[in-house]
Amino acid sequence: MSEDWHGRLAAFVARKEHEARTATILPLTTEIDCGGSMAGLTPIGNEWTQRLFGGPFYASAPPHPELPAVSLVFVQSRSGNTVANDPSLLGGGEADKHLIYEGLSRVAADAVLAGAGTVRNGRIVLSTWHHELVALRESLGLPRHPIQIVATQRGLTFDGLLFNAPELRVILVTVPPCADLMRAELADRPWITPVVMPSPSHLPDALRRLHTAGIARLSCIGGRTLAGQLLDAHLVDDVYLTTSPKEAGEPNTPLSARPLGGELIVRKHGTGVDEGVVFEHIRLRQAAGPAGRADRMA
Repeated sequence: MSEDWHGRLAAFVARKEHEARTATILPLTTEIDCGGSMAGLTPIGNEWTQRLFGGPFYASAPPHPELPAVSLVFVQSRSGNTVANDPSLLGGGEADKHLIYEGLSRVAADAVLAGAGTVRNGRIVLSTWHHELVALRESLGLPRHPIQIVATQRGLTFDGLLFNAPELRVILVTVPPCADLMRAELADRPWITPVVMPSPSHLPDALRRLHTAGIARLSCIGGRTLAGQLLDAHLVDDVYLTTSPKEAGEPNTPLSARPLGGELIVRKHGTGVDEGVVFEHIRLRQAAGPAGRADRMA
C-alpha cells in the first residue's frame, strides 16, 4: 500500500469541511415538536444547530440493554422515491444535506452504517463536516469520525479511501461466503473488523455484537434493501425522513413497502430556496412500549 492514504484522507476532509462551511443553510420552521413531552428521547444540539433547526434534534435512547439505538436517515422525492445515483438529485436541499443528513442525524452516533452500494467502493467517508457540528461532536466526547460500518452480502473492492486509511475504524457486516472472498484484503488491513453473521436474517445478532464493541447509537443511511431488512427485523427506533417537492429518483422505490406507523415527533419545513421541503422524525412503535423489540426478537 504505497499510496499516501493519510494525505488523501486529509484532502477529502478539507474539501468536505470547505463545502459545508460555504454552504447556504437556511433555517427550518417548526410545525410540530412533541419531543420535549415524550420520555426516552435525548435532545441534541448547540446554539447554532438550534437556531437553524428551530429547536433541539431528538434521538431515542437505546431501548434494550444489548442493542444500539438505530435510526434510518432518508430523503425521498415528492412521490416517495428514495433511490437515485446521486442522492442530492432527490431535492432535499442544503439544510437537509449539511444540517441533518451529514449533521444532526449522525453527530451523536458512535457509528454510521451503509450498504456497499451506498459507499460506492469506499470513495466516501461518513462523518460530520460543518465546524459547528464537529465542535458539537467533540463536546459529546466522541471521536472526530464515527465508526464506518459497511454491510455487504456479495463482497466489495478495497481500492477506495474508506478501506485504506488506518485512521478510520471500519467494520464490515457480512456473511461467511463473502468473508471468505475478502480474506486476503482483510488480512492486509487490520484496522477493518469483520462481523460475520450466518445469514442476512441474523441482523439482530450482528447488532448485538456491534453493541458489545461499544456502539450505543447507530445511524443507517441506506441503501433501501438494508433499510428494509432493519425495518423487517424491528431494529429501527427513529426514522428521519426528508421529503422534497421534486419529482425525482427511480420510480416505485419507497423507503418501505408498507406504512411505517409510529409516532410523529417532529415536522419541519424548509424556507427560501428549500421551500416545500418537509423533514419528519418518526419514532417507531416497536421502540416505544415496554414489550419493545426485545420480545419480538426472542
